Amino acid sequence: MTATTSATSIAAPTPTGNPAPPPAGDADSQGFTAFRNGARCFGTDKAEMFMRTKQSALVVCRSEVNRLYYRGYRISDGATIDVYDVSRQTDGFVATDAPDNARYVITSDGFQLIQDGTVVVSETAVETGPVPGVQTPTTQAASTIVLGSASDMGPNSLGYGTEQPSVISMGSCPNAISQIVWQDWGAAVAHGSGLGCVEYGPQPRYQLVASGLGMCHGVMAYRALQIASTPEEIYTADLQHLCDK
Repeated sequence: MTATTSATSIAAPTPTGNPAPPPAGDADSQGFTAFRNGARCFGTDKAEMFMRTKQSALVVCRSEVNRLYYRGYRISDGATIDVYDVSRQTDGFVATDAPDNARYVITSDGFQLIQDGTVVVSETAVETGPVPGVQTPTTQAASTIVLGSASDMGPNSLGYGTEQPSVISMGSCPNAISQIVWQDWGAAVAHGSGLGCVEYGPQPRYQLVASGLGMCHGVMAYRALQIASTPEEIYTADLQHLCDK
């Protein structure tokens, strides 16, 4: 939902003293149940704040590793955007999209998109959340998300089906990576780095990307994995499917 820069600035909404927007009726503790999940938290993450305007729906989520992220949905055409650089402010949140030099400012009154220092979108909230009475924890158990399925990867596999595995292997040295350190576990995509297994010489370092967050044999799991020797190659690496169901 990246906006193009407009030559005319749109003034920020001026507080009027009107009652706060009512709670959203089609939402729960993870955001909106409508909008093709475009304004809903990933996995079991909980919403810190969600909002609907006449033009948009959005949610600020907290991941299972206590990281904030923003998801927005434009109602007119279904365009979506996810931003992972989010900070809490006194009166709300700011999501920063550095490549587009844009900031998404979310308060209880509404939402603004500021691009290149100019307010290009300003929308007033018509519904907000979380739902009253629903507690939103600041942290959650990361053990609810695992890497693939051990049964689907074979009897000699190691690390699959567990949370944030430090070692993964298919049963032989050429297919093993150890000393893995993960980042953003619990977000839509998790990144890792570990050392490959060799019989002689220095161990090569590999980059890992776990994705495809969803249910796998009744457990929330990353269902796909990419492995590459450099960060530049990781997103063109072959996609390994870790779950058959």
